[in-house]
Amino acid sequence: MRSDDARREILSAIRENLKPRGIAPGSAEPVQSTADPGAMPRGSTARFSERLAAVGAHCTVVSGEAEAAGALAGILSGAGARRVAGSDAPLAQRLLQPLRDRFEIAAGESLSRDELFACDAGVTTAQWGIAETGTLVLESARERSRLLSLVPPIHVAVLSTRCICESLGDALARVRQGASHAITFITGPSRTSDIELTLVVGVHGPQTVHVLLLEET
Repeated sequence: MRSDDARREILSAIRENLKPRGIAPGSAEPVQSTADPGAMPRGSTARFSERLAAVGAHCTVVSGEAEAAGALAGILSGAGARRVAGSDAPLAQRLLQPLRDRFEIAAGESLSRDELFACDAGVTTAQWGIAETGTLVLESARERSRLLSLVPPIHVAVLSTRCICESLGDALARVRQGASHAITFITGPSRTSDIELTLVVGVHGPQTVHVLLLEET
């Protein structure tokens, strides 16, 4: 069996067993719903923020792109970041554009692995957030962001509040079927207890994860 076929079969089985309530696979809108198609259940944003804090991530709620760019500048400056890698997502590029006179910003897809390891921060978008676990979901079909979210010691992800799902099942139902060859799930900073069962943060990935929750008007 080809790897693509195996991947589709596994995802199909997961979706079938999770049985998300009232969600058609591959759709971002509830089926047979009279609510605003972009609306998520009330309280999802607050719950997502609480779970982010519980897993050691930082969260800032912003209204509009101008405020998001300002918050991003504050995060990078506060962390002492100088070299920043941005994904090819249009939103990430727009937020980074006004910061080019303050930071050395490079397009992530143009960097070699060694150059990426020399970056202080990676900036991406996230396609979905899972409220019950504080997890970010990044689809490779939407942007080339996988290494940017895993290699630099600081990862800043921008997520629309309209894209917060209640559960893993809800998120999987919204993932583009067959379009992404890789789906990355990020729940807080990298953690490991491989050595003497001592918890260490940032060994296999970012030490710090910031989420900009974008309230779109």
